[in-house]
Amino acid sequence: MNDKQTLFLALPAVVYLLVFTLYPIASNFVLSFYERTYEGELRWVGGGNYVWLFTKDPYGPLIVGNTVIYTLATPAIAVALAIPTALALRRLGGKWLLPLMIPAFIPPVTAAMAWYLLLNPLYGLGYYLLASGLVKTNPISSIWAIVLIDVWRAFPTAVLIIYSGLRSNPKSIEEAALADGLAGPRKFLAVDLPLISPQILTAFVLTALTGFFTSDPIYIGTAQVGPRLLDNLAYYAFEVFASGESGYAATLIVIMTLVGTALSLAYMRALSSRTFVKLPLPAWVPRRELPRVVHAAVLAAALVFVAVPFIWLVLISIKPPKEIIQVPPAILPTRLAVDNYVQVFTGGAPFLLISLYISAINTSLTILLAAATAYQMRVHGFGGYKLVAYILYLMSTPTLIYIVPLYFMLKELRFLDTLWALVLTYPIMTLPYSIWILYNYYSAFNRQVEEAALADGMNRLKAFARVVLPLSRSGMSVAGLYAFLFSWGALIFPLAFTQTPYNLADPLSFRGAQTFSIYIGMLMSPVTLSYGQVAAAGVVSIIPPLVYLVAVRRNLEKIWGSG
Repeated sequence: MNDKQTLFLALPAVVYLLVFTLYPIASNFVLSFYERTYEGELRWVGGGNYVWLFTKDPYGPLIVGNTVIYTLATPAIAVALAIPTALALRRLGGKWLLPLMIPAFIPPVTAAMAWYLLLNPLYGLGYYLLASGLVKTNPISSIWAIVLIDVWRAFPTAVLIIYSGLRSNPKSIEEAALADGLAGPRKFLAVDLPLISPQILTAFVLTALTGFFTSDPIYIGTAQVGPRLLDNLAYYAFEVFASGESGYAATLIVIMTLVGTALSLAYMRALSSRTFVKLPLPAWVPRRELPRVVHAAVLAAALVFVAVPFIWLVLISIKPPKEIIQVPPAILPTRLAVDNYVQVFTGGAPFLLISLYISAINTSLTILLAAATAYQMRVHGFGGYKLVAYILYLMSTPTLIYIVPLYFMLKELRFLDTLWALVLTYPIMTLPYSIWILYNYYSAFNRQVEEAALADGMNRLKAFARVVLPLSRSGMSVAGLYAFLFSWGALIFPLAFTQTPYNLADPLSFRGAQTFSIYIGMLMSPVTLSYGQVAAAGVVSIIPPLVYLVAVRRNLEKIWGSG
């Protein structure tokens, strides 16, 4: 009976993930050998799509080159910045970690939009960069703008991972280093770096995934500089899919799946790595602790890097229209204007409501399904290592690889452009991450609590619902934060599966399901561009996840082990 009840609790999430991930991956592979004719039929072309990509596609070299730069530059820069920041946190205290983490908890499309407003060569701080000669070309037309945005978003995660590694160093090793007179840079190279090299590798792989699959910054940037210039494989695949060439889109997605699988395997290897890097120590490396002011300067620079786009976004959102397009741009407004927010809450209401609906629904479903599955996996060994490995694999693969098969599935179900299309597909991106968070949370869970409930006559289902779940609130709140964040800021699924705003005239039909992220992208279009409304919409989009973050911050620190 207990085995059946364990299966009953764990199976819904596992079955969902297997159906909605394995089928699209296999379907992409099959579809990549076909092309869509002008009549809309599929025609077998064998390896023709692959040959076209590598030999004939005029955009091929540009797309591949951009992809390589995003994939390598993002982790190299993010990790290089994260290491001194993590060392400063260890010296000055982990209380500064939460503000540093904020870029990781805002919608990606908002992060991209904030940076593009900041770097604008006429109305943003980009004007002063050009005027001073620090940059020679329009900063928003460069692929390095994409790298900057990705680094800004990936940097907090790298800091968190490396800082956690530094805090987990055994106390005995720290005491031995102190007894040997090791401190400062020499101690870091001789003691800390070898011990945290697995965490550095993990941070590098995860941030490389961010760079490889980046799409939101390209979506926003394309509206400013034109098509193709900023594209990587991920966004190019979406554009090809949107143009109706599903076979060629599947080909691009198959290639991304292979590369993503390699990166996912590297991620899983990094998590279990026992390989420690040891570098030679030149005699000139100091063995004394750096002055506290040096760490304070590093941390201050990191906080400025995190804060400046937010500050500029707020300032633009409250400027009167004439001051927004003033050249040279004024930093502070002469008076506060709230018209931009009024227009966002009126014109953006349908998009905002759908985003709130889907975020609430998906977060609730995800928490319940993830808690039931993660508990059985961790406490009762359900699925074993293979299921854990598959969850890790899904965590490190992008939702983009599923869009082509899922589009045709939703079309058959007549769910396209409805809330139900998003309800059915969003757990693909939220369940794996939430299961992994709760799987780790339950590693320290007192199993005797459940055993006591069983001894009192409860079956396993009642024990889980009445005893385990109430005691899991802190872990579930953190899993819910990430589920809400992914749901609230999602862009690719809504772009692929919806076409119109929510129909407020017939609200119970839930027809039309374009989200608030799409609304922000629409405001960034050269046709409708209004910098004030764009900034106001960005500020509004930041509020819900930050409210959630503040509400669960103590649980977040507890789960991270940084409190």
